[in-house]
Amino acid sequence: MKNLLFLLSILFTSYSFSQAHIGVMGGYDLENDHSQIGVGLNYMLLPKVSLGGMVMMSDLESNSKTMLMLNGKYHFGKISLVAGVMNMEMHDMDMSMNMNMTSMYGSDERETEPYFGIEYKPFKNNKLKVYFNYSDMMQSIGLMLPVFNLGSKMHMNH
Repeated sequence: MKNLLFLLSILFTSYSFSQAHIGVMGGYDLENDHSQIGVGLNYMLLPKVSLGGMVMMSDLESNSKTMLMLNGKYHFGKISLVAGVMNMEMHDMDMSMNMNMTSMYGSDERETEPYFGIEYKPFKNNKLKVYFNYSDMMQSIGLMLPVFNLGSKMHMNH
């Protein structure tokens, strides 16, 4: 009975705070001088904690890089700290690489590594955010805007 009560309280608590939003983002990769576009989904787990995932594409003019980013965010009013992992798929590998690696992986290379970032909400009544993400593979800055909210328990002011 205790386990059932505990499970129901966890489900009710997470539902009472839950809200998700889908957003779009556009940015610039400072390290490689490429523009980026993407879409993300964030789920508000607690009032100051959210979990999310993003898919971003960069280098749109030639063979593109695709990034899948999974993260957690902690909100401090107008500023949010972000930490997560990034999985980047790079097409059109450098021709100077070892032929054994090319034959083993084909023409695509995937790398996974941690990243961290910061988001800043400059306007109180607008949901627009400015973000900066940093990892060994990428340093990017850009704008993020939620376009669709799912759930009505609380307003996502972060």
